[in-house]
Amino acid sequence: MSHSWLQKKRKGELLELAQRASVADADSFLKDDLVAAIEERLDNNESTYAKDPVFVEYYGRAGSPGKRGSSPQEPVVTTTKTRRRTLMKNSASLAADDDRTPDRAALVPRTPRTASQVSRRVSQTEKAIVSPAQRVLERELPLPPSPAQIADVADQSFQVAKTKATELWDKTRLDELKEFIRENASSVSAIQTLILLIEAVGLQYNTLGTWYALHSPAVGTTVHSHEIRLPDVWLLLTSNWWGPATLWSVTSWALPLVFSYFFNLTLRSNTHHRSSARQSSVDPLTFNIVKAILSYSAYHISTQVDAALAGQPNVVVAQTPGWGPFHESSVNVVRNNIPGGYYGLQIGALVGVLVSIYDAALKK
Repeated sequence: MSHSWLQKKRKGELLELAQRASVADADSFLKDDLVAAIEERLDNNESTYAKDPVFVEYYGRAGSPGKRGSSPQEPVVTTTKTRRRTLMKNSASLAADDDRTPDRAALVPRTPRTASQVSRRVSQTEKAIVSPAQRVLERELPLPPSPAQIADVADQSFQVAKTKATELWDKTRLDELKEFIRENASSVSAIQTLILLIEAVGLQYNTLGTWYALHSPAVGTTVHSHEIRLPDVWLLLTSNWWGPATLWSVTSWALPLVFSYFFNLTLRSNTHHRSSARQSSVDPLTFNIVKAILSYSAYHISTQVDAALAGQPNVVVAQTPGWGPFHESSVNVVRNNIPGGYYGLQIGALVGVLVSIYDAALKK
């Protein structure tokens, strides 16, 4: 049936055809369902709608059985047969003519000139055959890479190197070490410990003498020989080392630690909250205040005007007495060998006070 004739119609036209063909519930169908319903209706009732002028084109395209039987096909068959006979006859006549026609090439005498012409034609034919092959080979030769290809290769190489570098970095576990140091250094205790460590190392480096051990060998003309000196550990058995070391320990961390333990303001402020996060064993603010007071009392150089003592009037005389049981020499050793001297001790105590106040403000 002529399905394409119905398919080319718009839905509005299909609805009119459905009403003409008495198709029920045509409005509720989609276009494809409507085409199928009309086609089924017209096929089942061909005797009724074949005479309708609206559906003449449908039945004319589809073709009824009677029309297919009466369609003139015989002239086409006759024409085809006649043409086939003509072609066969022409081909046969041409074959006969070829048989009767003598071979013109056979009649040509084989002279030296003819042979040279034939050889020239053969050589030209070989050149014509070889030249395309050579051109194909030339086309298949590798060309130099373009800038875009070079950029892609460089980018791939960079990505591979980046991936390997990342894997090596992860194996070193330096990120974990960095986070561990950062977490433990971000506290008042760590900062206070660092300050005391700087003071202790500076004091021991300047007070503990060294002695000559040996010379390092020279390597060519680039590395020269240097003498290697080692700490004089025998000084650890004398009072010249124990006196300053004990004085610094008492004034910088022993007495401040005792006072900050008993005068701990964090306990008083945490009475109602009972939170261990805001409570510490020692008060860092009290620790640094006591340290600053002891440093001032032990290492501060007092000056006074004493004409009778100096032997000259209006002369400023500096007094550097000892501190408690410690001799004046021990006090001078600590004062002169601590990094920054007396002011270095006071600056360290001031930094501890500021850090303690800031930490307390953050915890509120």
